[in-house]
Amino acid sequence: IDGRIYSGFNHAGGELGHMVLVQGGHPCTCGRRGCFETYGSATALVRDTVEAARRNPRSRMATLVDGDLSRIDARIAFIAMREGDAAAARVVEDYLDHLGEGLANIVNAFMPEVLLLGGGVCHEGDSLLVPVRERVDRLAYYGPGVRKTRIGLATMGNQAGIVGAAMMALACLDEGMAG
Repeated sequence: IDGRIYSGFNHAGGELGHMVLVQGGHPCTCGRRGCFETYGSATALVRDTVEAARRNPRSRMATLVDGDLSRIDARIAFIAMREGDAAAARVVEDYLDHLGEGLANIVNAFMPEVLLLGGGVCHEGDSLLVPVRERVDRLAYYGPGVRKTRIGLATMGNQAGIVGAAMMALACLDEGMAG
């Protein structure tokens, strides 16, 4: 906010992955249930892909990993969907719906100019971005004349979280030295 990393008064703010999307939903590492992180992360996509492949052992999701579900990563459902797997298409649609809901909540709360997505699933490019943008544009509250948040991909890929954490630590150190 105003060119600075927002960390709240106690340096624990900005944990947007822990806003609840599905009350009573999947358990989260924070101790709550149904957090955005448990539905809109690559880990959530892998979990849902594994569950769908287990229920549909002849699906393309399962055959792409030769039946070894431990080899499923965040891209398998997208690949299988593009190859015509209906079960994979449902997994991807559910994932995109949850991701869109969570991002729309962030837009509604902060109305950022730009929102960047990071992590391995971002290698999907437009297969991810186009439907997510459509969902956020439909779900976010953009009143008359309000510019829409630009949604793009972080250029650091899987390193984005690590770099962000390091920058936050540096900001905390700077505040500690200045105060």
